[in-house]
Amino acid sequence: MREIHKPKSAIRHLAKLPVAAALFGAMNASAAPVAEVKLAPVEVKADVQNTKDTDKTYNAPVTRVGRTPQAARDIPQSTTSITKLLMADQDSNSLKEALRNAVGITFNASEGGSSGDGVRVRGFGASNDLYLDNFRDAAQYNRDTFNTDTVEVLRGPASMIYGRGSTGGIINQVSKTPFRGDLNQFSASVGTANYYRAEADLNRSLDDNAAFRVNVMGQKAGSTREGAEMNRWGFAPSVAFGLGEQTEVTLSYMHYQEDNVPDYGVPYYRKPVNGKFNSVGKIQGKEYFRESIGATDQPIPHADKFYGLKDFDSEVTKTDVFSFNLQHRLNANMLLKNSTRMGLYELDLRASAPGLIFSKDEVLNDNTIITRGRKLRMREQAIYSNVTDLLWDFETGTVRHNVLAGLELTREKLLSTQRAQFNANGTSCSLPNTTVGNPNTSGSVDCSAPVKLAAADSTADTMAFYAQDLIELTPQWKVLAGARFDHFKANTDNESFTTVKASPSIGRTDNIWSWRTGLIYQPTSNQSYYASYGTSFNPSAEAYSTDPRNVTLDPEKNRNMEVGAKWTLLDGDLSLRTAIFRTEKTNERQTDIEVGVTKPALLSGRRHTDGIELEGAGRLTADWQVFAGIALMNPRIDIVAGQTPKTVEGNYAENAPRYTGNLWSTYQLNSNWKVGGGFNAMDKRYTSNLNTVNLPAYIRWDAMAEWRLRDYSVQLNVNNLFDTDHFESLYAGFAVPGTGRTARLSASYRF
Repeated sequence: MREIHKPKSAIRHLAKLPVAAALFGAMNASAAPVAEVKLAPVEVKADVQNTKDTDKTYNAPVTRVGRTPQAARDIPQSTTSITKLLMADQDSNSLKEALRNAVGITFNASEGGSSGDGVRVRGFGASNDLYLDNFRDAAQYNRDTFNTDTVEVLRGPASMIYGRGSTGGIINQVSKTPFRGDLNQFSASVGTANYYRAEADLNRSLDDNAAFRVNVMGQKAGSTREGAEMNRWGFAPSVAFGLGEQTEVTLSYMHYQEDNVPDYGVPYYRKPVNGKFNSVGKIQGKEYFRESIGATDQPIPHADKFYGLKDFDSEVTKTDVFSFNLQHRLNANMLLKNSTRMGLYELDLRASAPGLIFSKDEVLNDNTIITRGRKLRMREQAIYSNVTDLLWDFETGTVRHNVLAGLELTREKLLSTQRAQFNANGTSCSLPNTTVGNPNTSGSVDCSAPVKLAAADSTADTMAFYAQDLIELTPQWKVLAGARFDHFKANTDNESFTTVKASPSIGRTDNIWSWRTGLIYQPTSNQSYYASYGTSFNPSAEAYSTDPRNVTLDPEKNRNMEVGAKWTLLDGDLSLRTAIFRTEKTNERQTDIEVGVTKPALLSGRRHTDGIELEGAGRLTADWQVFAGIALMNPRIDIVAGQTPKTVEGNYAENAPRYTGNLWSTYQLNSNWKVGGGFNAMDKRYTSNLNTVNLPAYIRWDAMAEWRLRDYSVQLNVNNLFDTDHFESLYAGFAVPGTGRTARLSASYRF
């Protein structure tokens, strides 16, 4: 809260005015003396608001990450806000595309029991640390930005605010909400690779304090990979009452649906080191090798080839999210908020995963055989959550307190079904092979519909309370202190639909505290320096289901130490930040090789990431916008035990590049024309802690141009301008290539 103190009485203020002095002087001298009237001090308070709309700037001085709007300078951790304007200028229509602007973030491919947005932050998995309006959004789907105002990243452990998870950080999507005023915006896009998309954003004031808003989107899109498809549509209405009043109510709903042809990328192949090799082959003029001395593995050289079956593979998801938010201002210093969320999610995945098969002496060539393995996954998930927050500002003497206290009650349910497909003779479904250079992606496959083999029905309950106080000791010094207690109970019931006996039901309960503290020094209104410490935890049932090997284990524990600085320049138009950090996982779960896979694992591993980040966002001039960042990281494996060889100690962590960087800038040439462009850079990434397979480093360039006349605009985006081969996501057995050069032309009308 920002407050203005007015300690002097109103009469004293009026007496300074000439007219008031004349009136007082003209009073009858014989009148009885009037004692000076002293009025009580007046405090005028207003919520801290982001006065710069997110559709007009790249700079977001206020962030909602952390359950309540807060000035970024008062958060003693690294934060990034990707605004609506930045996403619009880049034509970023998915969460993955938006997160290219956040340094230190990479993506996992759809494997290992997961699908959708597989995110890693600072080298630590964050797929269960995705949030929608500060509610956990851990379902497996590919998120679109049609109903997103801002994407926010809070780096470092954050269990004090969000509960389990968040080793490397959390990602929060801020939804579009109703506002006082009218808006009509329509847009349509066409592009290469059979890309078609349409959106509408409509807002209406119902009266002075109520409004209705609806966002609609439809997309049909192919891929530069000759078979993969990304088809989706969404509908998100919301209504708000009491805007700006003592009591405010917002109801919202989002339906989002996908019908994709999934892409499992390309398998890896061995390349030589220092030109030493036993055999050589050529594909499209490039040399690749079957065996070599001191070899490392690389993806095969066909970024444009799709090895799935586009007429047989599918990925269907359905997402329904209902929200009810109520807030009531008890007095000028106290706000009570209660938010309820119900999220229902479905996933039906049927994919073909490519692999290589050839003899020892064979040379890789266009006729090398690609096998196809069947990947089937079905999930039905529900998240029910109620969060009550109390925000209270008060003073104890000369010390100001900004308190956040809350209670969270959450139930999460997951039904995960194991399935198989069979041929007419009852054997497992056998998918047709193809070749490296000429894949056959069409045609029918003689396999049955998926048959249920087993199911795991998991339930996880969270009851947590938390409290945090931002203490203003002086105008320059602040201290942040917070704690949270989580009671997390998870249980899994297993069922078999075959003659194989189902595993017994299993469950676990964890009670754990999380902490957050920070010291902030703000010598002026545009400088903020901080040092912070925070913890988080990862229970064995973090992703709901429990494993017999892990059920006896306490949660993994994480901590983050960070020092940093944040500045606002050019009258607040430009924000800069930097941070030096160390994020540690102190007791990582690992399987004991001596007792076998059916025996308890060990909490014996340790890893860390040291790093430094720099980021800038905002206006350099009235016409020049910029968003840029760089992260240098040293993600290392410290201690291992069990199955993983000791030789990995000291290796780099998987999917954790030593540097990531980005730059995006636009310039308004005149009232009609705007141009812009930028790049994303990433160092090589290892696909496992063994550090034998890596994806090469790359720099990808993008560009845009916009022509606008009053309410109309036409925008051209060219992504991957130089058609650079690169890989977006990875897994131990394959990597998914990034998009090749594409062009999109969008037209919009806003009034």
